[in-house]
Amino acid sequence: MKKYFGLIVLVLISMLDLNAQTQECNCKRNFDEIYQKVTDNYAAFSEKTSGKNKAKFNQLSKKTKAEAALITEIKPCFELINTWTDFFKDNHLFVNPVNSVDRSESAEVIRTRAAEHKSQTYTSEKDFQNYLTQNAKTLDPEEGIWLSDDQVYRLGVVKTTKNTYVGFLLNDADKLWTAGKNKFILEKLEEGSYKSTYYFADFGSEVNFAKIIKNFLVLENVYKFTKLSPTPKLYANGDDLSHRLPDSRVEKLNANTTLVTLPPFTMPNAPAFSAELILQNAALIENAKYLIIDLRNNPGGDESVFDPLFPYISKNPIVRKGSKMRASQENYIILANEIRAVAEMDQYRVIIPKLQAIVDLMQQNMGNMITAPDKVIAPVVGIKSPEKIIILVNKNTASAAESICLEAKQSSKVILMGTQTKGAFDYTETRDWSLPCYGWRVGVPMGLSSRLPLQPLENVGIKPDVVIPDSELDWVKYANQYLNK
Repeated sequence: MKKYFGLIVLVLISMLDLNAQTQECNCKRNFDEIYQKVTDNYAAFSEKTSGKNKAKFNQLSKKTKAEAALITEIKPCFELINTWTDFFKDNHLFVNPVNSVDRSESAEVIRTRAAEHKSQTYTSEKDFQNYLTQNAKTLDPEEGIWLSDDQVYRLGVVKTTKNTYVGFLLNDADKLWTAGKNKFILEKLEEGSYKSTYYFADFGSEVNFAKIIKNFLVLENVYKFTKLSPTPKLYANGDDLSHRLPDSRVEKLNANTTLVTLPPFTMPNAPAFSAELILQNAALIENAKYLIIDLRNNPGGDESVFDPLFPYISKNPIVRKGSKMRASQENYIILANEIRAVAEMDQYRVIIPKLQAIVDLMQQNMGNMITAPDKVIAPVVGIKSPEKIIILVNKNTASAAESICLEAKQSSKVILMGTQTKGAFDYTETRDWSLPCYGWRVGVPMGLSSRLPLQPLENVGIKPDVVIPDSELDWVKYANQYLNK
């Protein structure tokens, strides 16, 4: 998802929502509105509904419209319309139902899984604390009572085999998640490092990497836990709290290598946060021989989050190619209103020249495709940069985070490492409109990548230069060893 996707034009919203309230709500009204928005504004509409696809699209649209007229409930309406939008195979063309529509498994299936789920014999914190007290001299550091960082889970961790530890609930969370139920399993890989299996609300599981940093247990991409009992022998110090524990951080791994983990590009104020993070830790980056940049599980959003790192990646300008965009009346209006909206926001005023250039081009070429201006990210004179840079990517690296990878590859220093990325960045500059019913919104990309049609990557992704094997859990360690061979 390209820059500024999160900016909603408030004036348009209020006008459209007011109009929606004056008419009767039904599924057909939503579909008719979505059909109009897509056919009039979607950058890839002509490309995807021409030739042999034309008859398929017309038939699907006719069928969807007829079925929508018979639907009165929200969930079947949502599923029907998603079948229609799936025709375009575009991750950035979507319907947002605001209140999530339940598409999960049935309650009966989850209850069955819950009944089969393993538990520990301790069904209260008091019972488990007695165990900890009686065995205080022989406990492993992993064993004890741990509290999640959001204070939702208070868990016991007990050793079950030589290298296995189980985290379990110390009190009831709900009717299915009762005291004693296993919440995660840790299998020790080496001192302080683990393979973790975490169980979600529906009792489905996910395998990740976990580590213990003094009095903290970190389950990557899931939770952090703080040890409460027994009293930890070591507590995290200021360096740990600044450079090792935060999700977004700059961490010196060894004398040669520094790790940079950026925030999700969708995070509010992410560009300012990232710029400050890089500025405060410039010495750690400049003095590193090697740099690892972690973009795993980054869903994309505002590309400028990454911009402070480019001077460390390349001594030559990095070119961000402008999208090809559809100059429709509604796209013109939404961008013109966006300029007025961001003029009141200090942190976004910098984008006004780019938006104004696009609006001017649309006004002069209404009904056609235009090309947005390129952005050139200039090098910084006098800055020291690492010899080699690894960017870690996985199947959840998407959208603008994928675009960044291709931009970074303009430098010969950069190695992409991990697994194939998601493949969600051919279609760009998504903006959304309110729909007449149910409080839904529809997101429609008004642009498409300058790579098209020669290099399509939607639903394909980027193949890394170095694939990390499935058996490897600690990707940062793997990358560090690769660089330091």
